Amino acid sequence: MRYFPIFLDLKDRTVIVVGGGEEGLRKIRLLSRTGARIAIIAEALHDEIAANPRVEWLARRFEPHRLDGAALVVSAEATLNEAVSAAAHARGIPVNAVDRADLSDFIVPSIVDRSPVVVAIGTEGMAPMLGQGLRARIDAMLPQALGRLAEAAALLCDRVASSLPTGGRRRSFWQRFFFGDVRDSFIAGETENFASGVEALFVSEKVPVQGRVSFVDAGAGDPELLTLKAQRKLLEADVIVHDRSLSPAILEMARRDATRMPVISPAFTSVASLLIREAGAGRRVVRLRAGETIAEELMAVAAEGLAIETVPGISTAPAAIVSFPIREDIRDAILRAAS
Repeated sequence: MRYFPIFLDLKDRTVIVVGGGEEGLRKIRLLSRTGARIAIIAEALHDEIAANPRVEWLARRFEPHRLDGAALVVSAEATLNEAVSAAAHARGIPVNAVDRADLSDFIVPSIVDRSPVVVAIGTEGMAPMLGQGLRARIDAMLPQALGRLAEAAALLCDRVASSLPTGGRRRSFWQRFFFGDVRDSFIAGETENFASGVEALFVSEKVPVQGRVSFVDAGAGDPELLTLKAQRKLLEADVIVHDRSLSPAILEMARRDATRMPVISPAFTSVASLLIREAGAGRRVVRLRAGETIAEELMAVAAEGLAIETVPGISTAPAAIVSFPIREDIRDAILRAAS
């Protein structure tokens, strides 16, 4: 990952766009969704830019000192890209030069806006059409009311904090709020069902927590072959006890705040004791390994009266797909076509 994804608060901060044509217009349309103060430097303005009350026409001619105090700079005028980039760098201001990644500190991703829910898709500038295609698919998946659901959740934060302990209880509440019947009622505009569903969540989450152990088989060890149920268990887990040899790509599919415990001793007794201890404390534990579940571990946990579940994996991988580097003659042909 070359570019680190980050969301920057631009409220009441100045963003300067250099260039008043079509490229500048596209950036200003996006910036107008934020709380930024938008200033533009251009000889002439596109009609839509001129009619935008959010835009201040700072100057007709670019001069380096015009960038002083800006939070971000966008250069949308090809003939000025190098000068704008150099001036921004001299002042320590992040700059984006349209279609010139070599002069830019950041790139603008494809965005799905359901504010305050925002999804950004980047391809490091290598395949913008791919990013746009993914954006279209994600946009179709997310209901328009998703942002309002997030706002409704914000109104419940104080009550959740005072009513439910940190950790699994709160995560469970929000998981069910955002992905269960409560969400469906909100999206459908069923106000009464939504309100009663929220109250039911508070009641159910106050019931004493019962820990459980899910024995998840990672199968052939390919993250793309994990079953949907296995992926869901990884996202729900508080603790993941895993074989050291397991692919890191599989562990990346788990919640970031889940505790990861690699198996150090192969003896099933020590692993079983770990599983029993964590589940006995009310945690959702996943015992993750590539291959069949170790029966001794499962029986030891079951003997303690703890809830258990097994999630089979796909044990046989499909025929291997061998990838080859691009042949030099093909690479040269691509480069010639691009030039």
